[in-house]
Amino acid sequence: MPTFQTYKTATINTSTGTTLVTCGTGQHLLQSAYVTNTEGSAMPITLEIVHADATVTHLAHKLKVFPNETVDIIGSGNKIFLLSGDALKAKADRANAFNVSVSLIDQANT
Repeated sequence: MPTFQTYKTATINTSTGTTLVTCGTGQHLLQSAYVTNTEGSAMPITLEIVHADATVTHLAHKLKVFPNETVDIIGSGNKIFLLSGDALKAKADRANAFNVSVSLIDQANT
């Protein structure tokens, strides 16, 4: 049965990035991915899917987000399917520059 999950972080590992979620068995539907810049200057952020076969798909690559701005990386009305073993990862130059929150329907197509 599909379940709605929210994953968030306020600290991003600046050398390897921070994995927000790794998908279990099945198909999963990424509903939204909000990033908020909590710093006093514009900062870049990268949000990527690391697939089970180790290939990478960038949802945003060094996207400049202005101070106190919130951006939905997925965009209203858009959805992205994630498969078994896919991981959603955030990367930034400063560990505490962003709050990241993603919403996912777990096992959306079972």
